[in-house]
Amino acid sequence: MGIKSRGFKAARNAAVAGAAVFGLVLGASGAASAEVNDQNRIVSDGLEVVVTQEDTFIQGVPALGGSPFNREFFHNGRGTANLIGEGAADAEGTTFQFGYQFAWAGSIDGAIGVTYSTPGLEVGIKPAGPEAKVTDILPQAYAELELTPAPGIEELVVAEGEFDGDFKTVQFSNVHGTASGVLGAVQVRPFVRAITANGDNVTTYGAPWTV
Repeated sequence: MGIKSRGFKAARNAAVAGAAVFGLVLGASGAASAEVNDQNRIVSDGLEVVVTQEDTFIQGVPALGGSPFNREFFHNGRGTANLIGEGAADAEGTTFQFGYQFAWAGSIDGAIGVTYSTPGLEVGIKPAGPEAKVTDILPQAYAELELTPAPGIEELVVAEGEFDGDFKTVQFSNVHGTASGVLGAVQVRPFVRAITANGDNVTTYGAPWTV
């Protein structure tokens, strides 16, 4: 299902449910040696809201099928949202988003699609102790953006969901992007965004990657 947008308006896909993005959530400790790529912050209702991208790596790969009008990439990294200040642990209804800005020189009935998997972890109790097993090994979500024939820049929200409390981190592992019907290279700029319950928002835009 294609979704068109103009300028920097967010394009969303109904299949991208809020619960899906939080299938990717890590523990609050994060990675001690993470490389911080981009960070931005605002103050909202007395709380500092910080969003961060870490260990970002986007790799362009040869498109399957060999068409000169197709592009593919994979994205690995981590996004976090952190609320700091008195009462931050009791905050409710913060929305976490991640997605991309795409730029292209031209297209012929072009589209860009992004797919990611969100395996769930289930813990059971056995007499000998806890047993962890992975369920729904390949549940997938998909978002798509239709391209204009003329050069353009569009923003695609790939996943979003609400969380309560002062911290949320999401691991991006082999998020797969495909572009079809494009003329020339495609530039990909990842973003992470936090939107507080009162509507304030802060976004970190990463460096552009060319695929």
